[in-house]
Amino acid sequence: MRQIKFHTTGRPADVAECVDVPDPVLTADDQLLVRVDAFPINPADLLLFRGIYPRNPANGDALGNEATGVVEAVGAAVRGIAPGDRVISLRTDNWRELLLLRECELIRLCPDIGRETAAILKVNPATASLLLEAYTALSPGDWVIQNAANSAVGRALITLAAAKSIRTINIVRRQELADELRALGGDHVLLDGDDLAGHVTALVGGAQIRLAVDAVGGASTGRRAGCRSTGGILVAYGARSGEPMRIDPARMVFGDLRLRGFWLTRYLAENPRADIVTLYQRLSALARTGALAPGASSRFHVSDIKAALAHAEKTIGQSKTLVSFDRP
Repeated sequence: MRQIKFHTTGRPADVAECVDVPDPVLTADDQLLVRVDAFPINPADLLLFRGIYPRNPANGDALGNEATGVVEAVGAAVRGIAPGDRVISLRTDNWRELLLLRECELIRLCPDIGRETAAILKVNPATASLLLEAYTALSPGDWVIQNAANSAVGRALITLAAAKSIRTINIVRRQELADELRALGGDHVLLDGDDLAGHVTALVGGAQIRLAVDAVGGASTGRRAGCRSTGGILVAYGARSGEPMRIDPARMVFGDLRLRGFWLTRYLAENPRADIVTLYQRLSALARTGALAPGASSRFHVSDIKAALAHAEKTIGQSKTLVSFDRP
């Protein structure tokens, strides 16, 4: 089978390689064999290549946060999954043609969810949903502020928040994105900058901003912290700038800023299987309505992985790059 590997950190397109490795085989009654047909390239994957994000030692030399495929074979003890079922893998070593999994390591999807929608369902929509739900109780009319609002997570957060009548302030670096994000349901779209807090205050008046979401790091984190209300929570889920967070300590001391971090891999490892299944059932239902569209604008064959990675870095935050093991 084919698998993506890298042996040293660096520019993804320089260090990645597509190699042939032995096929895995079923060795236990509770195992399943899944033939992967597509995976997206996420910003976290790119940062893993560069050594900014940690590598999971349990994965050995494999990588890849996300993939979808079709079950090819099941062990004698497997009851809830059958050959031909479309699934997503919950593991983080997914950029390989065949996956040997157990039932707790995958989610079975409805057959009418297409391959491209399935490929992007695990990471971005789930992250957006949990950011809105896991850290503070938000009610209709409450405000949330986020940067990287044009990213896949940012777009999903806008969609999910609008469905709950939660209002969003969406920070971007390019003004031409404003109409597109408003069409998704974003209430306000602002350019990032040193005067951000003043603009936000003018928009919300005396209303509280109880949740700020940061995917960038660097000075952007501090600007996000300056916009939320006293006692509010700032959740960091990414470090797209590659820079350490810069926050005025006075925000922490006098503004009672509560800083949290979110990592989907940890959530999937530590929470009950029933909660995880419920999460993806809700997201699958939304995906079937078209509310969580895949947004893939570029497609590559796995043999062109270097070109795919170069394109993903060039267009990070603009579109989703999808890689397939079969020819489109």
